[in-house]
Amino acid sequence: MYLEKLAYENVGPLKSVKINFSFSSNGNPKPVILVGENGTGKSTILSNIVDSFYEMSRKHFSNVTTFRENGGYNFYKAILPNEIHEGTSYMYSLLQYTSTESEESAPVYIFKSGKVTLDDIKKQNNISEGSISGKKEGNEKFLKASSHQVESIWDNNVICYFGPDRYECPVWLGNSYYNTSSYLHPTVEGRFNGHLENPISVYDVSNVNLQWLLDVIADSRGDITGEAGSLSLAHISVDDLLLMRQARDNLEKILSTILGNDVYFHLNLRSLNGARFRIVDKSTNRVICPTLDSLSTGQSALFNMFATIVHYADNNDITKSVRLDDITGIVVIDEIELHLHSKLQKEVLPQLVAMFPKIQFIITSHSPLFLLGMQEVLGENAFDVYEMPKGQKIDVECYSEFLRAYDYLKKTRKFNEDIQSIISSIPPDGVPLIITEGATDWKHMKIAASVLSNDSRYSSIFSDLKFEFLEYEPKNSNSGDLKLEMGDVALRSLCENVAKIPHKRCYIFIADCDVSETNNRLGDNEKGFKCWGNNTYSLTLPIPEIRQSTPKICIEHYYSDNEIKTEVDISGVKRRLYIGNEFNKIGLCNKLKIYCEKKSVCGPDKISIIEGTSGERVFRFDDETCSTNLALPKMKFVEYIQQHPDAFSFENFVELFRLIRKIIFEESE
Repeated sequence: MYLEKLAYENVGPLKSVKINFSFSSNGNPKPVILVGENGTGKSTILSNIVDSFYEMSRKHFSNVTTFRENGGYNFYKAILPNEIHEGTSYMYSLLQYTSTESEESAPVYIFKSGKVTLDDIKKQNNISEGSISGKKEGNEKFLKASSHQVESIWDNNVICYFGPDRYECPVWLGNSYYNTSSYLHPTVEGRFNGHLENPISVYDVSNVNLQWLLDVIADSRGDITGEAGSLSLAHISVDDLLLMRQARDNLEKILSTILGNDVYFHLNLRSLNGARFRIVDKSTNRVICPTLDSLSTGQSALFNMFATIVHYADNNDITKSVRLDDITGIVVIDEIELHLHSKLQKEVLPQLVAMFPKIQFIITSHSPLFLLGMQEVLGENAFDVYEMPKGQKIDVECYSEFLRAYDYLKKTRKFNEDIQSIISSIPPDGVPLIITEGATDWKHMKIAASVLSNDSRYSSIFSDLKFEFLEYEPKNSNSGDLKLEMGDVALRSLCENVAKIPHKRCYIFIADCDVSETNNRLGDNEKGFKCWGNNTYSLTLPIPEIRQSTPKICIEHYYSDNEIKTEVDISGVKRRLYIGNEFNKIGLCNKLKIYCEKKSVCGPDKISIIEGTSGERVFRFDDETCSTNLALPKMKFVEYIQQHPDAFSFENFVELFRLIRKIIFEESE
């Protein structure tokens, strides 16, 4: 049985949603994923699907619903008129199934309230089924399915629901906070006519699955008779044992996919303390997990979810656990990404879904990573995505926004890896270490320190003052051993991470003063610097007198405007740094007959340093092919200063070194 069509009219946030479920050319159902913001009706869609399971199953099974004292039974989903969409007078949910389990017409479910009749719903949805008829308005549930049909459907399909409140007990949780009556050791359960063996709503199945898993392991092992050198299999044929072994292999395949290791279940000897079995790497026999309980919350949730599908199929027909691609049915999962790390969402979860091609997965998700993973594993047209509350099918083009989100995540992950790489590259001992924003900042400071320390006017600052810089080059540089990208965000993150670790060495982080958030995080207006603890300090560039009216500065602003505009000959072209206020708001400088291609840094109130390597190129008006960039890279500027230090004044650096001295001699541990 599969869900073929649904129609929701005025149900909660859903004004009108109609979905025709898709099937591949071989008849297999395509997974359906419902997306949308919170409160847009994703769970509302699922609630009626699950309610239809309960209404259907109670036609045959006596243990599905509970009965009221005054007659009737308790609904899984109550009919609440206040769910009717605001401004309308009725609501209904219509589900039409397709079924080959019997010769009867497929089940139909209707849930309605308000001023609407069954006849109205039939007419609105072009239903020809004669058994659906009614002229009564108001609250009503209607289900067309017979007891025999329901029995056949449940005998041949996995029908279950994993809600957002599914819960797996972590191994560290005390018993007093978590009670379960499930017994861990294998038992042989009797089958009762008229009783549903596989609960529709799946909650906390760890212990139940563990008990069943031990049964599967036991069934996969044969008795050995004879003596050493002449052993033989007893009481079971090789073919039957291999068949039973396949069920275990399938479960090991599921867990191997989750763990990213090829693993198997190793049964411990009964004389050993601890768990009855453990999870072991097939190639090395290294123990991956000492118990099933030792899996992370996300790993455990995934294993129990997909092992339950196999378990339910096994309860119906033991051969179904042997061939995963023969398991049929409907599995509904709300917020499938719960407890899952990004790698599990994108790389693992889609692979697990793909293992069950005849299961109709109906899923809600907020995870763009899961959608991208589904696209990569199953292909673009192998599943459908509908966006709530309008129920619009999202085309492949809409994946671009998800891709941007994933690219951002990858950059964030790479950034964090870079931060850890920087931390590991810093020697733990030595003189105070100064770490700057940008690969040119430390070079300017090093030149300034060399010049000023030889000037007797500043001997009180530089006397016995020892420090060194983290000397790094940009990642695209051909020189230097240490290559990093250290913008203000990276510097902030590095400072915060270094401050978490106790160390004897003094660390001083210095940022430009041109980003408000960085100024707030790393600076201190009263003291001049910030103490983070653990011998870690930070500051932003102190503002020199010549920049008091334009305080958002970078290191180049420590030089005068004329010094900044120093021309440097590069391959016969005179290039220099430009300042934003040399151009008007549209990037033109009519006086020099030049223009800047980045207008956002230009204007009479802008003091941005315009250099030639970051999309801020400067060209002459008559350079129609943009062949000669006149802007000088910052790295070339500092290299020129290294070669001609006497042509520049470093007096504006004095206050910076005065603060550095204060940190080292008065503050550091």
